Amino acid sequence: MKISNEVKIGAVTLITIVAFIWLFNFLKGKDYFSKTVKYYSVYDQIGGLAESSPVEINGYKVGVVQSVEFLDAVSGKLLVVFSVSKDFKLPINTFAEITPVSIIAGMKVQFIYGDGPGTYSHGDTIPGRMAKNLMTTIETEITPIRERMTALLDVLDSVLASVDEILDPQFRKNFNGIVANLNSTTGSIDEIVGSKESELKTTLDNLTKFSNMLSDNSAAMGKTLDHLESITDTLAAADIYTSITNLRKSLGNTSALLDNLNEGKGSAGKLLTNDSLYTNLTSTLGSLDILLQDLKDNPKRYVHFSLFGKKNIPAE
Repeated sequence: MKISNEVKIGAVTLITIVAFIWLFNFLKGKDYFSKTVKYYSVYDQIGGLAESSPVEINGYKVGVVQSVEFLDAVSGKLLVVFSVSKDFKLPINTFAEITPVSIIAGMKVQFIYGDGPGTYSHGDTIPGRMAKNLMTTIETEITPIRERMTALLDVLDSVLASVDEILDPQFRKNFNGIVANLNSTTGSIDEIVGSKESELKTTLDNLTKFSNMLSDNSAAMGKTLDHLESITDTLAAADIYTSITNLRKSLGNTSALLDNLNEGKGSAGKLLTNDSLYTNLTSTLGSLDILLQDLKDNPKRYVHFSLFGKKNIPAE
């Protein structure tokens, strides 16, 4: 039987429409040829979650978001329908958490397994929650830093304004003069160093020779230090401290003796300080001198000798 062209065109058109409908629904998460089940979750807000967003368990895709619609117009809550493979059982207390795919990508749903007991049945409503948005976290952490940076920029602006006021034309002129003087000074130093280069080299050579001399005579210097150490040991053994102590005591006694002499204590002190004793002694010495002179001039007056042993007593 011959098929007309009209029938062929109609069949191709029908197949194309069916394929288009299936592809459209597949892209929306509805796969009529796969074995999937539906779960539901209710959210206060979904953060940009859309139809066909992936549904994962531990990072593995197990389904898609089939639809998102308002639960009712009064509360504003949103009902999300998940199309999930029948091969996965969700334990009781599992959460359907909406989380960002990445910083620049959209949102996805991550099933966080609960601890049971039992599992959810097909068509059950799973508790839903919104994970802390990454951008919100970044904004929360960056806000204090941003405020500090703003304050710092204000301070820097004030500092720059003050610096701009300081750097007036006169200051810049003076500063340029200072730099020119520094350059001139540096040039002068270079000239001085250049002119004294030979002397500096000679000085360094002398220092090198001196250090070499010290190195060559280190043994002799060591012996000298040993001798000095021996001398100090000898001085220590001589008990200089005791000698100095005795000398101090002797000086103290001498000082006390001199004080006693000055105060007229003792015979020597009285002799030194008593004027009457000095006067009497002088008078006595004068009388003795007169007596000796008279004895010398008139010896017969005091001594008489007789050949016959008779003593003549002079008449008075």
